[in-house]
Amino acid sequence: MCKRRVLEVEQASFTPLVFTTTGGMGRECLRLHSRLAELTSAEKGEDYAKTLTWIRGKVSFSISSSMLLCLRGSKSNRSRTNNVKDIDVDVELARSNAK
Repeated sequence: MCKRRVLEVEQASFTPLVFTTTGGMGRECLRLHSRLAELTSAEKGEDYAKTLTWIRGKVSFSISSSMLLCLRGSKSNRSRTNNVKDIDVDVELARSNAK
C-alpha cells in the first residue's frame, strides 16, 4: 500500500534499507551506500573507500543509538543535524580509530 502511494503520488521509488544483525546489507541498501559514497567523495574530493567507511560507521552508530533509545527510552527530545559539507572524513575516521 505504501509502495503504491510513493510510486503513484510522489512519483519516486520506495526501497527499504535492510540490514542483518551480523553487519550485512541487502542488495538495494548496498547500492544506496555505494552511490552515496560516490557522490559524497566526488563532492568533497575525498577517497571513495574512506568515505564509504565513514558512511557505514555513521549508519552503524545511528542504528545502535536508535536501538538503545528504543530499549531504554529518552528523558528529553534532542535534535541534531549534520551538514556533510562541514565534515572532514579523515579527521572523523582518525577520531573514531583513536577511541
